[in-house]
Amino acid sequence: MKHIIVDCDTGIDDSIAILYALKSKKLHIEGFTTVYGNTSSMQAAENTLRLIKLAKCGYDIPVIVGANESLTGEVEPYPVHIHGENGIGNVELPESEQMPLNEEAADFIIRKAEELGGDLTIVTLGRLTNIAAALEKDPRLPYKIKHMAVMGGNFHKPGNINVYAEANIYGDAKASDIVFRAGFPMTVVGLDVTMETFLSARDISLLGKYCREENREIVEYMQSVLEYYFKFSYESMGCLDCSVVHDPLAMLIAEDPSIGEYRMARAAVEYENEEFRGMIKLDEGFIPVYDHEEIHYCVRVDSGLAVRRLLSVF
Repeated sequence: MKHIIVDCDTGIDDSIAILYALKSKKLHIEGFTTVYGNTSSMQAAENTLRLIKLAKCGYDIPVIVGANESLTGEVEPYPVHIHGENGIGNVELPESEQMPLNEEAADFIIRKAEELGGDLTIVTLGRLTNIAAALEKDPRLPYKIKHMAVMGGNFHKPGNINVYAEANIYGDAKASDIVFRAGFPMTVVGLDVTMETFLSARDISLLGKYCREENREIVEYMQSVLEYYFKFSYESMGCLDCSVVHDPLAMLIAEDPSIGEYRMARAAVEYENEEFRGMIKLDEGFIPVYDHEEIHYCVRVDSGLAVRRLLSVF
């Protein structure tokens, strides 16, 4: 079983990744830290608390409110046209009695890394601001965790903010650069593979037919929230009753990397030149220019297997 911290900006696709993690028998969630992005860090925490209640996972999981602006003090407008006013497609889940833990997100990450003695995996589904803040407090953090799976970036395909950049990396490019250079044992799951993996209305309809009764409310939530997401996918990409799978794919790869294929390279992120902000710069030369550790980045994934596995836990 993998012990994970999920760092998230709980929007629609985050919520499905979170529900998967809460139901997976191969993952034990040590805590959630939230960050701004799809919505505010406070709203992301509220959404996460409600998802924990919905999932009835059987154990207590702390939720910590993290950064609500970038390292340089910027906050982009929240993409309500993608994720709704509340971040989860305007679906109203029952309130949770649980309250966020009164601790700094960076401190929580550092504390858990120490407690687990090298057995912690971090899964990031949003901006890397909290991870960069933890690094500032403890530069040895990369050597105290087992692995980090990052949803973000684009390597050989266009971005979704502009041709150069993907939203999570662009949203706090300076934090991303700090994290990419820090030496984490890291796998990056970017648009190269998430834009090739689709979840359809038919998949969700069949899930409603065959899900375990204990998961009926979860599936009904997924059906409702994906209606909002499918609408955006149609308007932005021409997809009919389906959407790409960003955050859930990163969660699946964090759990089982064998569903993907990878390349290794030293990488950095441009943050000073505004025109190219958020662009991942790969150093794949025989004689490297960068002197920090290599990362793995996913270049191919078994999309059919990924979707089947995503749905199987329900």
